[in-house]
Amino acid sequence: MLLFLALFAFVDVLVSQVHDINTDPLTQEELNAKIAKLECIVNTLGNQVMQNQLFVEERVRSDGMSGVKKVRLYHEGTSPYFADTHIAQSAIAIHDHANYDRTLGIGEFIGVLNGVEFRTRHNDYKLKQPSTVTKNYHETEDIFLPNVPPEVLHQYTIQDQITEMREWYRAFKEQNITHRDYRPYFKPIICALEGAWTLSKDLEESFPSDRHHLDAKTWADMAEKISYTSYTGSKHNLENFAFLPSKLYSMEGGVPEYAQWNYRVICHPLSFDIPTSFFKLEDDIGHRLATEMDLKRAMNSRAARFKINEFNQERQTIYTLLDRIMYELPGLDNYLANITDTTYGLTAMDVNQTGKALNAGFYHRWYQYSEAGAMGDSVNHRGFNDETLWVAMTTQPNIMPLSMNYCPQETCVRETKRVTFAIPLEIIYATPLLMWNPYNVAFYPEDPKTDPRAQGVTANGRNGGFTRETAYNGTNRENYYRTPASFYTSFDVEQDNADTAKGSVGVLDKNGNVQQMAASGPRIITPEIEGVGTIRLRYPIFPVHTDGSTIGRDLAALKEIVVRMYKYQHLLEQGQTVTQPVDADVGFTLGETYQNPPGLHAHEFTVSAADHALLLSGKNITVVTSLALGHTHELKIDYDSSRGFYFYLSCDGMDNCWDGHPHRLIKEF
Repeated sequence: MLLFLALFAFVDVLVSQVHDINTDPLTQEELNAKIAKLECIVNTLGNQVMQNQLFVEERVRSDGMSGVKKVRLYHEGTSPYFADTHIAQSAIAIHDHANYDRTLGIGEFIGVLNGVEFRTRHNDYKLKQPSTVTKNYHETEDIFLPNVPPEVLHQYTIQDQITEMREWYRAFKEQNITHRDYRPYFKPIICALEGAWTLSKDLEESFPSDRHHLDAKTWADMAEKISYTSYTGSKHNLENFAFLPSKLYSMEGGVPEYAQWNYRVICHPLSFDIPTSFFKLEDDIGHRLATEMDLKRAMNSRAARFKINEFNQERQTIYTLLDRIMYELPGLDNYLANITDTTYGLTAMDVNQTGKALNAGFYHRWYQYSEAGAMGDSVNHRGFNDETLWVAMTTQPNIMPLSMNYCPQETCVRETKRVTFAIPLEIIYATPLLMWNPYNVAFYPEDPKTDPRAQGVTANGRNGGFTRETAYNGTNRENYYRTPASFYTSFDVEQDNADTAKGSVGVLDKNGNVQQMAASGPRIITPEIEGVGTIRLRYPIFPVHTDGSTIGRDLAALKEIVVRMYKYQHLLEQGQTVTQPVDADVGFTLGETYQNPPGLHAHEFTVSAADHALLLSGKNITVVTSLALGHTHELKIDYDSSRGFYFYLSCDGMDNCWDGHPHRLIKEF
């Protein structure tokens, strides 16, 4: 606005000079001086606009961390906790489009990345990863989906295939690699929210969706529509509007340069397995209170939000498994990225690999210098105080550059960088069901909107009925029904109005016979599988912006103390005590081991109040731990009253656990 006022004043002065030229003309020197003065004013105002924009971003940065703020409001009530936050019916409005071959449902939300606040369109996104063969801007390719285990395909009948496939799902649910080594066929995929200041002049759709797109012709058109809906409180019915800010980032030579914010959801298939025991439920207690949902029910609901905690206990960390996960995801140079960060004349080193330079073209938040800084530390975190900010550098010319002068001595160096930002959204497990096709029904992968063969699936009123005339004629990527319906025992699952898959449908096989089929695309939680139950396949792990504020962190601590008051009674005010119920169970952790194989893990177990009383009286008891990495342990445990700690005497009949767990046990509650 200030720039427009300055330009208006500039034009007004020129017009006035033309008007007065016949009465009192200025000399060329005077006119040049006035023009130079106005140019200086415009340049000064432009720089002030940039400072104001920086102030807004810095304020957002100090208010919280990179993460999700809110989803669209659908619920409210007599108390604030009834209203939707980052959870409506589901966390970040996730839902199922299991009738699509590789589409994941996520609704609209407000997000923050490195101080930039924006609002997304409806985000149904596809399982796509950055290009593995080129650095081309925003070029992606389909993620390779897991094969079907040969043990399933080699069965003689379809019923035998169904029975065998259930055993693979059982092994995955129980994380039991001795029953079936599921790891090559149940592959974790990280999907992240990525944002950047771009130099795109034309409206750009930065990631593909089978269902949604930005409904505008230009960036200005989109800004006008968002302004209108925000002003009137209305909503685009298809949820295809997004608030994507623009900014003035340079006044080099007095010429204003603008950048446009844009975002995308991008995925990457991880090179290693993630045990599901590492996912710990984030207790969004307001939503639980509003829905009267206990922790067990919350864990198995679409409202569940998780964190990855491979340590099995609360502790301070630096480099974690989540850093390893995100470091496999490249920025906009794609997988060919090879960028060394030498800002300030210092090389940023990899925190996790001693002596190796960090490849700054991949997403990271921790880095190390060979020299200690002013506080005596050499390990640094991206951002001032943003624990969930991941950064990747890029050479893409379409990304906004920022520069500064660095003058270590008398000679100055002009440093210029282009960067993008990201946060993790969710971990998805791709499973063999995505490729399993026991009835060998036809699949037409082309776009059903334009390809005649793909359109033939639903031609002439075919709607998935159970007659030859109404059954789908094969499948396409929008009607992806290839799983025998009998694989499941029930389709009575939690649903959302945004879900699109039908329970079971009729599909013609290649012989023209009608087969009863279920959707084969990605799901949040599977329907009931006979002898196995339901299985969660999508784990939302997005951070919440306000959790990074001082209030958010104190509230998290207070919530932990209140929910587990007996465990933390030593932190209460002097004189305040909490009496554990006489009949309360007591929980323990068998501490983590780093021995590989089998890999980093820990176990949990609970003893009854009666057994705990036996321990305190000097007697031993025997317990079996929880399952982790496909195994449990049988422990004979004891209590050392003189030193006040619990320990195991034997593990699986031996003096030490075969995988190196420490003897001392951790009492959790």
